[in-house]
Amino acid sequence: MLVAINGADESRVEAGNAVKGPSFTCPGCKAPVTLAKGRIRRPYFGHRPGAACSYAALETWEHQQAKEDFAAAYRARGLECDVEIEVLSIDGDRRADVLLHAPDDAYHVVLEVQNSPLDYTALEVRTTAYLSAGVPVIWVPILIRKRLDNVQRITGTNIYHVSHFSAPPWQFWIHDLQGGLWYYDPVVRGVWRGLLDDCMLYRNPTSWFADGDEHSAGGHWYSSERWSSLFLEGPFDLSRLRVKRVKRPGRKRRTYRLPGGIGADFLLVDDPRDYTMPVRIGSTKANGPGDFHYYRVERRIDDQWVGASLEASVLPDIALTEG
Repeated sequence: MLVAINGADESRVEAGNAVKGPSFTCPGCKAPVTLAKGRIRRPYFGHRPGAACSYAALETWEHQQAKEDFAAAYRARGLECDVEIEVLSIDGDRRADVLLHAPDDAYHVVLEVQNSPLDYTALEVRTTAYLSAGVPVIWVPILIRKRLDNVQRITGTNIYHVSHFSAPPWQFWIHDLQGGLWYYDPVVRGVWRGLLDDCMLYRNPTSWFADGDEHSAGGHWYSSERWSSLFLEGPFDLSRLRVKRVKRPGRKRRTYRLPGGIGADFLLVDDPRDYTMPVRIGSTKANGPGDFHYYRVERRIDDQWVGASLEASVLPDIALTEG
């Protein structure tokens, strides 16, 4: 974990700013913790052997790095933020990964960095709790590159396409709530704008004889239940991120609910507030009789949808931010 209580004055201290010497305790279980600060790993506080505390259990280094990077980028602009801070909510005290303060402390926004699975109920309860406390939340998944196969770049753009992406259900929930995804990439230490679309598969036609009759099946396109198409635009340096508040209506889906209220989302410097990624899986009707369609990646150019030219590629791996 990145934050502990300084035994000298009972103040909260982040590991990056702490010095060895004073005693530190866990904000959750109040047990003693040790400051680990070396040349290789980033500073953190760890429980002593034998301790049983769920305050920072199973937190990955990617998760810790994301919290540090978002906080550092925000503070570099002269703005205030807190890391691993308790936020009052309707179900008690909710610990936020990062709490952003608007200029003049006009309002707060929570960033929840997510990597481990969450069910729909937990997502709805946590989001509703923040909204009820008057604190909108932005959910930020961590991009795991090893899960991306057959990456292609749309020629002439910084948009990449993964045709067969196995998106976990909780990412669909966030995508539906926020109208897209903002992935934190621990490799470049920046963010990608993400968009999920249908993965269209073609079922080849087959025919057979049974009971003296000829039967046929297939010969059509269908939307895969296992795969999605993922578009990634970026990467973008965290210094370009701004936060906007948005009003969202409550919505009900077949398997989950999306809470309504004053939410929040990221906005890139120089981007219009209504910007949407100009890509989709488009359908083009074939010339000739019948209703057969071809499905392909399309991009919008001059308000016209055209077939996108794809080239084999890999995501860039040069860190946008030093440190």
